[in-house]
Amino acid sequence: MNIWRILDIDPTEDISTIKKAYAKKLKMHHPEDDPEGYQQLREAYDRAIKMAKQREKIPKAEVTFTADTEAPVQVEEDTPVLTVQRRLSFQHIDATLDRNNPVVEEDTPILTVQHRLSFQHIDATLDRNDPVVEEDTPVLTVQRRMSFQHIDVTLDRNNPVEQIDTFMEQVKALYDDFPSRINPENWTKLLRSDLVWNIHQSRIVSDRLFHFLHEHHHLPKSVWLILEDGFQWRELIQKPFYMDKHSKKFCQYYLKQLDEPGLRFDTLLAATHLDRDKFLSYRDAAYQALKENQLEQASNSLNAAIALFADDPELLRLQGEYCQRIGDPDGALDAYSRIISIQPDDIDSYLARAYIWYHKQHVTEAQKECEYILSQLPNHPEALSLLGKCELKLGKAAQAKVTFEKLLAASPHDYEALILLTQIRGNMLKQVKKLPAKDRKHALQQLTSELGERKGLNKQIKPAIHFQVAVATVALALIMLFQSLLYNVYVDHTKSTPISNVELHQNGLVKLSSPEALKQIGPNQFVQAKLTNLRNLNIYQYTKTDKDGNSYTTYENYLTLNETGDIRKITPSGYVKIGYLGDTPILVITKHSTIEIEKTGILEFEMGQIMDIPPKVLVDTKKMLQHLELTPLFDFNKLNQNQMIEVKYLTIPTSPSPPLAIYFYGLILLVLCRFFFGSLYKLYIITRFY
Repeated sequence: MNIWRILDIDPTEDISTIKKAYAKKLKMHHPEDDPEGYQQLREAYDRAIKMAKQREKIPKAEVTFTADTEAPVQVEEDTPVLTVQRRLSFQHIDATLDRNNPVVEEDTPILTVQHRLSFQHIDATLDRNDPVVEEDTPVLTVQRRMSFQHIDVTLDRNNPVEQIDTFMEQVKALYDDFPSRINPENWTKLLRSDLVWNIHQSRIVSDRLFHFLHEHHHLPKSVWLILEDGFQWRELIQKPFYMDKHSKKFCQYYLKQLDEPGLRFDTLLAATHLDRDKFLSYRDAAYQALKENQLEQASNSLNAAIALFADDPELLRLQGEYCQRIGDPDGALDAYSRIISIQPDDIDSYLARAYIWYHKQHVTEAQKECEYILSQLPNHPEALSLLGKCELKLGKAAQAKVTFEKLLAASPHDYEALILLTQIRGNMLKQVKKLPAKDRKHALQQLTSELGERKGLNKQIKPAIHFQVAVATVALALIMLFQSLLYNVYVDHTKSTPISNVELHQNGLVKLSSPEALKQIGPNQFVQAKLTNLRNLNIYQYTKTDKDGNSYTTYENYLTLNETGDIRKITPSGYVKIGYLGDTPILVITKHSTIEIEKTGILEFEMGQIMDIPPKVLVDTKKMLQHLELTPLFDFNKLNQNQMIEVKYLTIPTSPSPPLAIYFYGLILLVLCRFFFGSLYKLYIITRFY
């Protein structure tokens, strides 16, 4: 059996590599689905682990792997050995030795034993050159030079429950020792335990460890990644049964630990008398609150953490961020200055201070901060960019030009630097062109000499223009998409178009109390009214598509649709009905019918829109009045044959709240518009002088 081919790896003595290969292949040979494949895989894994452990005790120079056989075991002279046949399977020892009448599988090589072998004498028998045992005690037939240490694993089996309990005690001991807890190597070593990789027990170990972490979860991101690599909890969390079994809140917390940057833990090593877990709870709560912009909660958590330990740089960084959010730049400066006093090489804190000085219009202080950063990291892009802006504000255009050129040399795709550099060159040229004609030529020559040829700059401008055009095009396409989505949501919510609502606000809402008032109202006017004796005419409004793919609104009565068989093919968008406005019959279109309307015959609507009656509707109305025997109730000749009302809202007790989708799409549109017009402005700046 080629164990390395089965594990699909090259020969190795790295136990971690062997276990990872085993875990990967185990997904393909699950014991329930492929018992034969699993048995073969397990034997290959056991042999590989055994070989690797044996070779840990042998100098590497003496170790040689072969593809199909195990390397010979080096044993001491005078060590007794068992008389066994080739390829002895130790997994059958228990079954062989623990039965009064040993029965083993056919063709399985076994040890030759006598009846009722007493294991208590094995060590005494095998550890002596001349075995001496009590009389009448059956013993194994042995030869010299056998190392019995190689079957200890088989004969000394612990209770699985006790093994798992011992493992969890090791986990707790590791967690309780803070310096060891935050060292990823300790967790890697712990997860190398055979218990973790045992298919029958790994699920129990995984579940107990995950449950343990519910209450003991203050770990660095590096440790969370090691645990995920070992147990693949991310995949399990997606399954409903796992989320039901474990806390949903903790499952979400676990995913955040994997996906978010996280905070440092080594800054707490010096705080030996600190209740670290309590402090970390407050610090983590402040971190999450700031991410969700819950400033009041962030303040409470920050204050509680500072009361325990005020010199943690990570906590001070959160304090600085909080102060900036609430508009307290002085507090933020104090926080970042405190970090620098603790960690003088913390470049991020210098940069944060530089931005605060810059926004406070203390440009000179910001310039000094940037110059210090660049003395440590000469090509730091953010420091170069901010320094160039400071120099521009201080009127040092020539120095700013050099700074931005250096930034572009390090970051060729920094389009903001390119735009500012273009502005600097353009402003210099504009100043020269204002000079008298006799001085202009000489000044232009001198300026060209100082600025250098612009061909190199043009090579950078061209891709910048292409980039901004691409951004503007994509932004415009997305604007059209989300504008369409917003329009549809608006129409579904208001039952009218934005233009109709504008007309409503311009013309006002007229309350109809008599037929005479209707004659004074033109098309598209919005009205309120109450109709009585309402009856359904079985005339449907629906949408059709012509041969060119254009949609249009049409009307048809029930009799015609039934004859053509189209009654089941259409989805009505409105229903034509007839009722009385005062003593005059009038047609209305409603979006749906209600039981209350059918029972009472009364339709009271808060908003409807006047529209001209389509000729087809008039013809169908006369036909359906006769068919439904409604002519005694409604005199067609008295029907208002010029206008009908399309009902928008039946009742609006209060103005309905806009759906969240309107706010969502509106916000996205604002962001996209900002990108679009920002790109247009940058294009204008880039191409302004070139």
